Amino acid sequence: MSRSLKLLSLIMVVLLVGTLLAGCGSKDTAKEGDKAAPEKVTEIKIGSIHPLTGNLAYDGKMIRNALELAIDEVNTAGGIKSLGGAKLKLVDGDNQGSPEKAVSEVQRLIKEGAVVLTGTYTSSATFAATQEAEKQKTPFVITVSSAPNILERGFKYSFRIQPSATVFAQNFIEYMTKLVTPEIKTAAVAHEDTLFGTTFGDYVEKHIAETGLKMVVRVPYSNKSPSLTAEVNKIAAAKPDILIGSGYYTDQTLLVKTLKEQKVDVKAIIGIANGAFSDPKFIQDLGKDAEYVMDVNYRYNPKNPKALEVRDKFKQKYGVEMNSSSLYGYVTGMVIADALERAASTDKDKIREALAQTNMADHILPHKEVKFNEAGENINAAGVITQIQNGKHVVVFPEEYAEAKLIFPFPKIK
Repeated sequence: MSRSLKLLSLIMVVLLVGTLLAGCGSKDTAKEGDKAAPEKVTEIKIGSIHPLTGNLAYDGKMIRNALELAIDEVNTAGGIKSLGGAKLKLVDGDNQGSPEKAVSEVQRLIKEGAVVLTGTYTSSATFAATQEAEKQKTPFVITVSSAPNILERGFKYSFRIQPSATVFAQNFIEYMTKLVTPEIKTAAVAHEDTLFGTTFGDYVEKHIAETGLKMVVRVPYSNKSPSLTAEVNKIAAAKPDILIGSGYYTDQTLLVKTLKEQKVDVKAIIGIANGAFSDPKFIQDLGKDAEYVMDVNYRYNPKNPKALEVRDKFKQKYGVEMNSSSLYGYVTGMVIADALERAASTDKDKIREALAQTNMADHILPHKEVKFNEAGENINAAGVITQIQNGKHVVVFPEEYAEAKLIFPFPKIK
C-alpha cells in the first residue's frame, strides 16, 4: 500500500472514532442540559380579553383588575421559578362584548406573543374566542362565561374554573328544593336574551316544578334596553311569589329598580349567576331596596383566611369591593401561574398539558381542588347562595360555608 493511501486510511479511522465519541458525548450532554437548564425567558405574556369599553365595561375591568392582582402577586413572589424567575405580563384586549371583536383580539394577542389567553365575560364572545384559540392551538382559561355549549365541542385548549350554567342551574334547583316554604308557590323568570340568560331561562322552565314552584311567566329582554317598564308590567300582572333573575349588572339593576318603583310586591328575589345581585355596587346603587336580595353565584370561601386577605388586597389596590366576577379573574391568574410553573416552558402544548393536569387545593373558592375533566370543566365547581343582609353580602347556604342565617321569605322593608 502506498504511503498516501496509508495516511488516508489513518485519517478516516480517526474521523470515524471521533464522530462516534462525539455522538455519544452530545447525546448525554443534551439529556443533562434538558434537565438542568430552564428556557431562557424573562417575560411571559398572558392575553386578557374582556369588555373594557361599552355597557359591560364595569364588569370587564373588575375581572381584568383581579387578573392583574394575581399576576402582581406571582411576580412579587419571584415569578415563574421553573423558568428562571420569568415575570408574567398582562396584555389587554377589549372585546366590547362582541363575538367578532373577541375573535380579532385573540388573533392580535397571539401575534403579539401571548402564550395563554383568558376571557371574556359574555358567553357569546367566549364561544367565538375559544373557537379561534382552538384553531391556533393556544390555551384559553375562561375567566367568566357559563354557557355549557362553550365546552361541548371537544376542544383541547379551553378550560373553565367557574361552574357552567348547567351546574349553576342545578345548584339553584337543588337549593330551592330544600328552601321553598309553603307560602312560596309561584315564580316569574326575567332574563337577558343572549346565550347567557337564555340558557338559564330554558333550564329553569324545564326543571322548576322539581322545587315545588310553578312558573307563571317568563320575560326575556335585551340587556341593552334603556327601560324595562313593559317587562315589569308583565311580571306584575302574573303576581308571582318570587322573582328569579339572570343577567348582567346594568340590566338586572334596572330590573329591580323598576320593580321597586312600580311597587311590585314579591316575597323574594333570587338570581342565578346574576351580574348585579352579588356585586357590592348593587348595594350602593339601590340602598335599602337591595336588602335581602339573594343570588346563587360565585363567592370566595368566607371561612378561608387567604380569601379574606385577597378580598382586602383588592379593595386596597382598586378602591372598590371585589365582586363575584373579579373573584374568578384572580383565581384564573393563579391557575395559569401554577400551570406555567409545572410546565417549565412557554411551549403552548406543554402549557395545555399542565393545565389539563391541574389539581390545585390552595385556592380561595368554596369547593375542593380545582381539577379539570377531559372537556375542560372544573369537576368541583359549585355556586353558593349569597344574601344581602344589613348592607353586606353574606353566604347563607350551603351550611358548611354559611356565615349568616338565610332570611326567606323576605320581611317587609319599612
